[in-house]
Amino acid sequence: MGISRPRDLDALRDGLTRWLAHWRPTARGVDVAPLVRPSTGLSSETILVEVDWDLGGDRTVHDSWVLRLPPEDEGLFPSYDIGAQGRLQHALSGAGVRAVDPVAIEDDPVFLGAPFLVMPRVGGRVVQAEQPYLRAGWLAGSSAPEQARLQGALVDALAAIHRLDWEGLGCGAILGARLAGHGRAHLEAELDYWDRYLAWAGEGGAPAVFADGLAWCRAHRPDPEPPPSLLWGDVQLGNVLVDDTMAIAAVLDFEMATIGPAEVDLAWLLVLHDMAVDRCGGDLPGFASRAATVDAYQARLGRPVADLRWYEAFAALRSGAILVRAARLLARMGIDDSWLTQHNPTVELLGALIGA
Repeated sequence: MGISRPRDLDALRDGLTRWLAHWRPTARGVDVAPLVRPSTGLSSETILVEVDWDLGGDRTVHDSWVLRLPPEDEGLFPSYDIGAQGRLQHALSGAGVRAVDPVAIEDDPVFLGAPFLVMPRVGGRVVQAEQPYLRAGWLAGSSAPEQARLQGALVDALAAIHRLDWEGLGCGAILGARLAGHGRAHLEAELDYWDRYLAWAGEGGAPAVFADGLAWCRAHRPDPEPPPSLLWGDVQLGNVLVDDTMAIAAVLDFEMATIGPAEVDLAWLLVLHDMAVDRCGGDLPGFASRAATVDAYQARLGRPVADLRWYEAFAALRSGAILVRAARLLARMGIDDSWLTQHNPTVELLGALIGA
């Protein structure tokens, strides 16, 4: 489902050809094939690129890339820092995380009208998280041991990110704009951010439970906070590439990355999965229970987690706020948004978690 207006592929191809001449001025015979948009999403735009290079002496090179740009106009977030995402992916890749290390990070909007990333194309399958993936598709059709292997790999990848020396990797400087106000407690600053986000996303018309959720989260904020970690931000099965052995070939999408307690990411994973289970009427046979998943994650993280109810309420609040924004954009385009405004799946969950 697309919300942001997709860019013209021919114009992008022309701009990319100009950029390649600037980026590799010694190259000759550069041929950019017609670009392919695999799908339109709710946020950043993804384009598939095939390039042939003539290096002289009958030597040619073929590259397969993925181009990532911020939305053309309105998106799910007030601002996008594609460059910061690329620099974070580079740091993570250097630290052994299976993030996609960009081929290039271009901050100058002169070529494509916005900053962009050029990334190598990584093979693997994607779980279509917006579909009933627990009931249909390649994952549902896999064996229980294969499903268990993938779930364990996701928990491993999440804990590995949380165990990183994020300060030593320079993640604070990379995410500096997103971390404005983090001289205070991380969760206090995050609550302020999502308070502002909800006011912007809801345009004065968000369901009352979200204001109640913010008030509850402020009143019950964990204090002291657990030690801070680098947070993936949008950890879910839909944001990994999976190889044929059910190992994770790449972790994707760091638009919501920040610094804070690891419980923030864990609760996001649990809440999104629980909503999928409710929507599909049951879980996959190979997936561990919630309690077993939390136990496995704690063992990999190296410390116990605490206050999960609070973090799950915070996750439901943030997920719901993003759905409110999606509904506003759909309505602006004349598309029926009743599935979000009348049946926002986070409303009931958030109400139950805060006792509303």
